[in-house]
Amino acid sequence: MSNKVVVFFSRNGSTRGVAKLLAARLDAELIELKPLKKTGFLRSGYMAVKKKRAELEGDPWQACTEKDLLILGTPVWAGNGTPAINSFLDKADLKGKRVFLFTLQADPGMEKAPAILSYLSRRVETAGGEVSGTLSLHGASPGKTAEEAQYKEIVDSWDIN
Repeated sequence: MSNKVVVFFSRNGSTRGVAKLLAARLDAELIELKPLKKTGFLRSGYMAVKKKRAELEGDPWQACTEKDLLILGTPVWAGNGTPAINSFLDKADLKGKRVFLFTLQADPGMEKAPAILSYLSRRVETAGGEVSGTLSLHGASPGKTAEEAQYKEIVDSWDIN
């Protein structure tokens, strides 16, 4: 069994695509965070701005218990992480784990990337984890899915070890 896991939330598939590439490359378990309730575009953006949580299906944080390396991915909504990622980080015990973070965002300039990665890094460290690397990617416009060719080369060259 691999000691690595890729945990992600994806609404339209871009983050899922990156997560699948990483899981295959690293021979890691793949866990998708799934909110119990779907919310619309505006409500989701509001929840992201307010750093709200979403109730998740199952206990995805339990899959990290026996893992040493966690790759955590989220789209950026309204300059923030998603409610699903907030919920995961509330319950995940990351003590002694190395964590890599990746984000996808519609903004090609990725101006909000430093702030969201800083926020997520603080959350990981508060849960006892050590952030070992970060990656920000330009995804697609809201409601669209980025093509794999758009990010594959960058993801393949990301140094995770």
